[in-house]
Amino acid sequence: MIQQLKHQLAGAVSQASGIPAEALQKLIEKPKNPEHGDLAIPCFSLAKEWKKSPVDCAKALLGSLELPEGFSAAKAIGPFVNVRFDRSAFSAQVINTVLATAGPLLASSHAPEKILLEYSSPNIAKPFHVGHLRTTLIGNSLARVFRFAGHEVITINHLGDWGTQFGFVWAGCELWGKPENPTVSALVELYRKATSLKDRQEKNELEPGDENLPDVNLIARQYFLDLEAHEETAEKFWQWCLDISLTYLKDTYKRLGISFDHYIGESFYSNMLDDVQQELQAASLLKESQGALGVDLGDELGFARISTPDGRSLYLTRDIASAEYRAKTFGFDKALYVVGAPQTLHFQQLVAVLNALGKEYADKIIHVPFGHVLGMKTRGEGGAIELNEFFDEAYERALNAYHEQVSKRPQGLDEEAVARGVALSAVIFSNLVRTRMKDVHFSWDHALAFQGDSGPYLQYACARINGIKDKAAESGIRLADKVAKENLNDDACFALAYALAEFDEALQRTMNDCEPAHLASYALELAKEFSRAYNALKVVGAEPKLASARLSLFEATRITLAAAIELLGITPLDRM
Repeated sequence: MIQQLKHQLAGAVSQASGIPAEALQKLIEKPKNPEHGDLAIPCFSLAKEWKKSPVDCAKALLGSLELPEGFSAAKAIGPFVNVRFDRSAFSAQVINTVLATAGPLLASSHAPEKILLEYSSPNIAKPFHVGHLRTTLIGNSLARVFRFAGHEVITINHLGDWGTQFGFVWAGCELWGKPENPTVSALVELYRKATSLKDRQEKNELEPGDENLPDVNLIARQYFLDLEAHEETAEKFWQWCLDISLTYLKDTYKRLGISFDHYIGESFYSNMLDDVQQELQAASLLKESQGALGVDLGDELGFARISTPDGRSLYLTRDIASAEYRAKTFGFDKALYVVGAPQTLHFQQLVAVLNALGKEYADKIIHVPFGHVLGMKTRGEGGAIELNEFFDEAYERALNAYHEQVSKRPQGLDEEAVARGVALSAVIFSNLVRTRMKDVHFSWDHALAFQGDSGPYLQYACARINGIKDKAAESGIRLADKVAKENLNDDACFALAYALAEFDEALQRTMNDCEPAHLASYALELAKEFSRAYNALKVVGAEPKLASARLSLFEATRITLAAAIELLGITPLDRM
């Protein structure tokens, strides 16, 4: 609705000024001070056309401006013309539209696109630790957002199932035997023992018993060469590791409510790597540097290695192959890679190599980088920890926080289910509310606060509205079939309705910037606006039509807030 009103206002200003409406609509903004108005028209561009100061232009524009339907007043304030909506009519239309569609306000969507989205991408035979959490949460939110807006989204979990880490697990089994109860933890322990031995051997700091052991690094490297050559024993061992790891990973994703359209690991592209090298050779791009093959991308991007001196493939080789496969198999308008900021150069090199090969899809590849998560640890832990351990502690802490911070708890409530919902909302929101390029400094106290900028605060707002509905129902108050504007004259009604109408803008900004923090911030501001309205707008005890209108406003708020937090990956709680 706000976009529609901006469009109408831009048309009226265009008639009065002669400036194209499309250019004007981009300039119209929300005043920083709401007391000045509901929309502001800056007159700086007009000053260039009229050869006057912006302040004089604002006065002149005000004198010739005919406000379209939906607006009630206009006023010149400095270099701006500030306008007000017909506030009660605006509020009524917002509420009635949300309730009629049972969903948040959306503008006309753009042409749907096919968006390929790669995220999470943990390593096989290694623990799924909190370092993988942020890519998983950002990617999941973006997938939900783009799908909600009508785009076709294909999600891919690009598993790290190819590399020398399998060589060290293999070496561990060769030296100390296969585990009787094969779990990811058992594989990790073998990997750690083997890599620890490698470090001692390289530093010549052997411990008792090490002196008779073979060079573990040579065993690992030879295993990976055998794996790339598709030697049968190597492939069977690799599949054994993969099966153990996938079961573990899917159980972890289930806790987060996340699924993928495709699990396609790096191994899938192993048969395509020779084609990559041959294509680069045919294009006269393949060079040699210090025994390694690669592409010289100049001073800025450097030498992009395609293979090691001993012939092993690298991440870049496999990403070139995967990009070609995805373009041919799926086709895409955009391919988003949600991968940490330290890999920026890697993706710059990937796009540059694909462009050098003349791939038309090269510039459709978009790296979505993000910063680190700091402070995510369990009691007494100092390093990166396994994600399920972290969730277990989050649940325990959430249950304690719920008991300590929420005094009025409904009878017969499943408090364990509430604690699980609160725990996930705390972890998810704390990771997404900061812009993705900023490091997240995680704090248990802040994440689990029911009164603060937190996931539990959003959950509490949704549950609180359901509580209002229950009390209203006990007093015979029902939602209005259609809210009349005469019952929405309060400033608090308009402020909350305006916040509801801003949902679409937050959604668009999230998609434009691939930035879930925009949506997280919107949800937070909407919850705060509801809290202010809750204190100002009495439902039970108000005149019947007024009570029904206010209840309808709160229900429209619940629908919109629930949609926003679901797009972040949080399941709203009805009661808590």
